[in-house]
Amino acid sequence: MVTRIIMPKLGETMEEGEISRWLKREGEKVEKGEPLFEVTTDKANFEVESPASGFLRKILFKGGDTVAVTRVIGYIADSVEEELPAEEAEVEAVPQPARAGVEEVPSAKEPRMAPQERKIKASPLARRLAQERGIDLTQVKGTGPGGRITRADVENFQPTVAQAHPEALPLTGMRKTIARRLSQSKREAPHYYLQMEIDMSEAVKLRQNLLEEIEKTSQVRLSYTDLIIKATALALKEFPLMNSTFEDEKISSFKSINICIAVALDQGLVAPVIKEANKRSLAQIAGERTRLASRAKDNKLTPEDISGGTFTISNLGPFGVDSFIAIINPPQVGILAVGRIRETAAVTDGAIGIRSMMNASLSLDHRVIDGAYGAGFLSRIKELLERPYLLIMERTER
Repeated sequence: MVTRIIMPKLGETMEEGEISRWLKREGEKVEKGEPLFEVTTDKANFEVESPASGFLRKILFKGGDTVAVTRVIGYIADSVEEELPAEEAEVEAVPQPARAGVEEVPSAKEPRMAPQERKIKASPLARRLAQERGIDLTQVKGTGPGGRITRADVENFQPTVAQAHPEALPLTGMRKTIARRLSQSKREAPHYYLQMEIDMSEAVKLRQNLLEEIEKTSQVRLSYTDLIIKATALALKEFPLMNSTFEDEKISSFKSINICIAVALDQGLVAPVIKEANKRSLAQIAGERTRLASRAKDNKLTPEDISGGTFTISNLGPFGVDSFIAIINPPQVGILAVGRIRETAAVTDGAIGIRSMMNASLSLDHRVIDGAYGAGFLSRIKELLERPYLLIMERTER
């Protein structure tokens, strides 16, 4: 006599189970009621008892396989020579004796699977893991029999990242130039950086005092950038090596102090030049800066407007930036980067008060400028801005 071993229905909603392992090998003698194999469902692991005594004649599904309920998974025969049925069979599902390795948590009402869920071939444990991990089983490739999804498939699942399809943005002539020059600067010039905090409180007062008068006489509005340009120009006169270029293994120092002002445009960055900045008054610097900025925004800068620069200033304060470091504009040997002026608590003459502070960063080419020299230059700019009346007392050169 041959007894079929079927995948038992261990719960009202169970439609399939995963064979965890067989507790007997083919050919071994078994007794009715003896634990025969383990089944994993989405609720727990169960030991399933042998339905008859005899010999475990044939195992049709191995451990790890997922099998639908009522499917024949093996045979028990009275003897090892007994002939087995030619085909597997399915029988009416009936409750089977089982000892749970993990207690099944009862629920008031078992959820019903949606039709599309039933079509997915996956073990109960695989479904449970997928639900816990938020994995869509339709995205998992099954490696079990007939393409069924096993627990290992879910554990090893790596979600496919959607491939981005970037839009190709051609470099404009200006952007190409910026990319080439600044890449060259970082590649060739050994940059180093110095930073100082500058108390702009007195500079704020000076600007406020001069604002109306300069606007009335020169029809331009004095900005903090104008004060920074003037202070930098005077410091460059005292530190002439800062007003130089490095090109073709040669340092070239210039008597003319021509300061480039970085201006952001939609197409990129331009740096029009305020020529002979040290010889200009604050009102003249404000007028020239205004003219150049206007021409830049109207795309009307001439080659003369953007040539001959010996040092660059970049001010991102109007954009709310506190501090930053800039890339040297080659073949120049330094660039000053300044952030916004902000009200903050500071100690002055032993007393705490609210001061107007600004961060300044100096990027330098170490092939030309040593640290002490660069520090002296930045300290002089700081001194001139913290004692801004020196900017208007300085005799204008002829």
